[in-house]
Amino acid sequence: MSKAAGQPPTDTLSRVVDLLVEHRIKLDALEHVLKETNPLVHELYLGTIENLQAQKAAEVNRVLTQTFKSKPTES
Repeated sequence: MSKAAGQPPTDTLSRVVDLLVEHRIKLDALEHVLKETNPLVHELYLGTIENLQAQKAAEVNRVLTQTFKSKPTES
């Protein structure tokens, strides 16, 4: 991992993790507001999230399969 802006990689990784946690908290709060104000749209939102998670899982599996097939085996 290269150093970003003169900072050690662990500091950069820590900042990224902090941002991810902060955004997750904000998303959870927004989801709660949505659930309280419009349950129908909240259900649509949940369905969309499930579809995106399934697409992501399929893409990860495809990439991993492709990577393992193209990687020569070591003997």
